[in-house]
Amino acid sequence: MMRLGAASALLLVLAGSLAAQTQYFPSRAFCRSGEAGPCSWYAPHLRAMGEPSLWELSKSKSVETYRFLWLRTFNHPVSARLDLKSDGTAELVVKVLSGQGGYKPGHLTQNRTLKVPKDSVDYFLELLNKAQFWTAPTEEEPDGVGCDGAQWIMEGVKEGQYHVADRWSPKEGPYRKAALFLAINLGGLNPRYNDVY
Repeated sequence: MMRLGAASALLLVLAGSLAAQTQYFPSRAFCRSGEAGPCSWYAPHLRAMGEPSLWELSKSKSVETYRFLWLRTFNHPVSARLDLKSDGTAELVVKVLSGQGGYKPGHLTQNRTLKVPKDSVDYFLELLNKAQFWTAPTEEEPDGVGCDGAQWIMEGVKEGQYHVADRWSPKEGPYRKAALFLAINLGGLNPRYNDVY
């Protein structure tokens, strides 16, 4: 009985260690910010959500998925992941943490999976196409200077390809529309007007 308990404890430690080693983004994906910046900030939120690494999922050519990670400085971190199916429909996994996007992640408070019809998937993909997501730079110079805002991180996996785009508080455009379409229109989140930044 003691051996089984020790073995179980060892497996839990190893599982935790493997989760901590999960690589969520390609090396040097965020060149402008340096290696330690976004990777060390974004990954703990994804770990706290129990989210998979889309970078690792890109090793399979049969997977198509998109994830919007919304890290607002003073609001709960949000993830909305759209997993496409072969028939053109999708499942949307929406997760919310108790912490704040600019600080500690906290713990999972919402975890919902919703079915998404093909016409909604098509509309989202059209918005991504208008945003030129697959050819957009990972990072852009911020539009103005600000202290508190939000990181809008969109990842995509399609046909073995992976891309990530990281924007600071976009005020308009198809990138913003695509992200909010996932989180609010499809995901059912209902933030106050002042909390959409």
